[in-house]
Amino acid sequence: MSVHIPTTMMTQHPDSASRYVSVRDEPSEAIDALTPQPVGLGLEEVMVDYEGKLTPYHQTAEIALGLRERGLVPGRDIRVTPRVPSAGKETVFHQLMALMSVIESNYQLSSGGEGAITEVVVPMVETAAELLDVRRRIEDVIDLGHKEFGIPRDPDSVQVIPLVEEVPELLMAGRVVSEYLKQAAAAGYGVNDLRVMLGRSDSAMIYGMVPSILAVKVAISDCYQVAAGTGGVHPIFGGGVLPFRGHVSLDNIDRLAEDFSGIRTVTVQSGLRYDCGSEAARQVAIRAGELLVGGKHLAYTEEEREEITAIVGIFTRHYLESFRPLLPLVISLSDLIPAQRDRLARKSAVGYARDAAQPAKLAAEITDEDISARLMQVPALKANNLPRAISFTGALYSIGLPPEFIGTGRGLAELKDRYGDEGIDRLLRYHGGLKTDLEKAARFANIDTAAPHLSPELRRRVREDFELVASHLDVEPGPLDADERRYHTLLETLQPMMKQMVSGDDWGGKAADTDLVSEWICRLGRLRGSLG
Repeated sequence: MSVHIPTTMMTQHPDSASRYVSVRDEPSEAIDALTPQPVGLGLEEVMVDYEGKLTPYHQTAEIALGLRERGLVPGRDIRVTPRVPSAGKETVFHQLMALMSVIESNYQLSSGGEGAITEVVVPMVETAAELLDVRRRIEDVIDLGHKEFGIPRDPDSVQVIPLVEEVPELLMAGRVVSEYLKQAAAAGYGVNDLRVMLGRSDSAMIYGMVPSILAVKVAISDCYQVAAGTGGVHPIFGGGVLPFRGHVSLDNIDRLAEDFSGIRTVTVQSGLRYDCGSEAARQVAIRAGELLVGGKHLAYTEEEREEITAIVGIFTRHYLESFRPLLPLVISLSDLIPAQRDRLARKSAVGYARDAAQPAKLAAEITDEDISARLMQVPALKANNLPRAISFTGALYSIGLPPEFIGTGRGLAELKDRYGDEGIDRLLRYHGGLKTDLEKAARFANIDTAAPHLSPELRRRVREDFELVASHLDVEPGPLDADERRYHTLLETLQPMMKQMVSGDDWGGKAADTDLVSEWICRLGRLRGSLG
């Protein structure tokens, strides 16, 4: 009998402008979200997040046992799936703590009836060896649980879900999955119902929206190809409400399922649940349950794959040309974005920042020698202070510059220069929702409010991107209705104070004004449906 794969995964991302959620409130939040409709949201899975976050050790068990008290059996009716820390980016000790919480939860569930946690998400995966290391640590903690508590010694009882989060790694995801399946078999580990999580947030922040979209599509196709005959693969689409971070919203869920054919689970992040509202989240759960239940999936030929990776290279180069000079501003602005969850600070002794783009690594995946060579000329960014993707996105939206447009207009122009009108037509065949994505972002774009924050050269590039998107796709920036006009009025009112605050000048009343700016940033986020 086939196992039901959840179609919706609730996450603890801090992308809601409407609500700060403390770690103390997260168990009840998860239990309510996974309670069936109409009482709850009717979501089918929760990702308990230990990555870069101050999540208490006992939260996994608290959620799992609380769900069972409501008559929902983890592992049967719903799933509780922790995201463990990366051993490389954080520490092995932090990862082991999260894994121990899984084993303790399974012991408590088995002692009181039934239920189990059967998977953990492993973030920032680049190689199969990382996954095998986690499998060995899972086996070690299971052995300890067997020794101390008599739990069954079954190393296959907890599987791993690789989370692939950057563009070069997404293009290599099929190879990583293939190698993992081989190495797991050689080590004597079984792989059951392999799920792979494909991240749209960090891949977009570091390489640009169009490269992120296309790389996720290649990953879906490649993973299905290499997993054929092994029980299959079940991709998870990890994205937020705003188009830059995935465009997971009620008005786009049907388009999402079509454009990313083959995804079996979609994340329902905090922005969708709180800023768009509980009813929108319920409707997304219903539609996802109807749309993401099998059938066809993306499948590219080798020729199509090479063409897509060439397009990825073109758009990445133009994005990075603006990303580097934009970064100091974004870092300053991102510190104004309110922290809506108890995450580790990127600057703290126990925090960490995301890696910068690696153009050479991406260039190695591109067979077009000219595009690859041009990408190789882009210097690698040596930065260890990158903001998180939500703060990055929220910061740029808060000055009227949706990052969806950065490099996109110039990328479209190069496609036309290289291939004629057929070049843009090819891109739209690979991602028919691009115009929809840009139209949504354009409603919150205001070049005039963004311009004073930018250097003259950046200002020129930004205007060029907007003009070229308008020329090639007929997408113009600006509001469409009264609510969006109010949004722009608030946006324009906010800018003088934001500019003063990021200037570094010493001036009075700064704490009170910081609170006011944060509140206005949240008001903007609520109006557009997500903080970032």
